Amino acid sequence: MHCRSYHPATFMLYRVAGRIYASAYAGFRTKKIEQKPKGAHLILCNAQTLQDELLVRLAFDYPVYCVQTKAARRNPMQKLGDLLTAPIMQKPCAPLWSSACVQKIKQVIHEGGSVCLFPTGQAPYGAAPRALSEQTVSLIRSLQVPVVLYTLHGGAGALPRWSEGRRKGPFIGRYEKTITPEEYALMSDRELHELISRTLCINDSGLGLIYKSKHRAEKLERVLYVCPRCREHSLLYSSGEHVSCRGCGMTANYTEAGKFVFLNCETPISTVDMWMDYQVSWLKMHFDSMNDELYRDNGVTIFSVDRVPADEPLFGTLIMTRQKLLLRFEDGKEGTRTVGFSLDSVAALSPVDKVKLALTTAHGTWEITGAPDFCAYKYAQAFWALRGRFGK
Repeated sequence: MHCRSYHPATFMLYRVAGRIYASAYAGFRTKKIEQKPKGAHLILCNAQTLQDELLVRLAFDYPVYCVQTKAARRNPMQKLGDLLTAPIMQKPCAPLWSSACVQKIKQVIHEGGSVCLFPTGQAPYGAAPRALSEQTVSLIRSLQVPVVLYTLHGGAGALPRWSEGRRKGPFIGRYEKTITPEEYALMSDRELHELISRTLCINDSGLGLIYKSKHRAEKLERVLYVCPRCREHSLLYSSGEHVSCRGCGMTANYTEAGKFVFLNCETPISTVDMWMDYQVSWLKMHFDSMNDELYRDNGVTIFSVDRVPADEPLFGTLIMTRQKLLLRFEDGKEGTRTVGFSLDSVAALSPVDKVKLALTTAHGTWEITGAPDFCAYKYAQAFWALRGRFGK
């Protein structure tokens, strides 16, 4: 049984702590939904931040079992949160939910519980939303329960995925509508998919929202890695309100409206999403001519997420070639050693959290954590490029 009798009490404790965090730090505001659908139901929400699972639960006065990505070793506080809220874990194999995850969702629904999914995938780095998973409609059809649509607005500006701190500005959650089984039975798969997409695929960038912070550009190098002036990679760094290039001296101010103002560079780039699009274009043009060693970063840790007891983490230099992902480290007994993975054996290499990569193979999942300025995103993009895919 997944839905335990003590969960209403533990979820209440979790929501109390969550409201303190949401109001005092995140500046998040939401209203509770006025009427709970009778019986089991599915909640669909758009992804905007790395704390979405916590925030969406604040709108509901009853247990909501969120589907979360198992992509990191759980620290004591996370384990406590898991104990209180019993999330449904899945490996990071976006954009599909695993068969084990779907079976667990069906189990919770069968027991009368409420499941929350984020069908647009992980939180985006910019404001542009990801596409709705094609698996969503088929899952809804198989569950045959009411579907609650709940949306987050302003999260990409208030708590950007690449940042460390909160920006002062609007961040709200909103109940949109409930679609009953009788209603979506009359819709085609395309009509249902378009309805959910219109509701959940939110882009706040055109609303002119303002987010204030003296450190608003810091850590942008976690997602931006190609300079639009000298067109070299891995030379960008950020400080305060600016992002600059160590190679050519390019400098851009990141404004309170989330726009770039370049001080010494002529470029049409004005947003994080446009800079990411530029990087995709750059990668298409330069990937074949890049050296066999694509990227290298020091101060990286790797360990297995699945093994119990856990292996000791390895600390060293991460090297990505066209064939392998390697970690070179110092062994007290054997000197310098190198371990790694053939990229042909890797099912997914996904950026998670802020400076982490989740590497998934048929044998398990590993977490790769870098230094504070580590750009996990460029490794994932190179992996996709090697598979013939170019995209954000």
